[in-house]
Amino acid sequence: MSSFQQILLGSGLLATSAIIHVLAVALSVPVFKVFAGIVPNDRRPLRRIILFLMLTIGVLVAAHTVQIWTWAVVFILISDLPDLPTSFYFATVTYTTLGYGDIVLGEGARIVATFCAITGLLTFGISTAFLIGVLSKVLPESLGDE
Repeated sequence: MSSFQQILLGSGLLATSAIIHVLAVALSVPVFKVFAGIVPNDRRPLRRIILFLMLTIGVLVAAHTVQIWTWAVVFILISDLPDLPTSFYFATVTYTTLGYGDIVLGEGARIVATFCAITGLLTFGISTAFLIGVLSKVLPESLGDE
């Protein structure tokens, strides 16, 4: 695969991953509103905080997992990785920017892998912002500050 083709593929996957992540976050907001109506905020504030955090982290983990699987499938299709578990491992290590270096892609897929790392950086930033936003809404209500 040429460098230009890798840039196009990587850019497309980055955009797709960003859309997946933003949709997961945006579609979870109405669920949080319904959930907030079900879980009263006047009794057991610790339980409320724990439930909201579990729901938030569950949404974020699911979004990241879908993205990593997407990258893994692409890597198995465009590279000479031997199997899906190896591809998933490589995608996870790259997406999280750990980059152990024990698996290295050939020249025909290296640029695509850099976009996987950029995707991880971007979506982990979105996840952090969302988690902080949820915490800022849940903590004051649960602690009786509002």
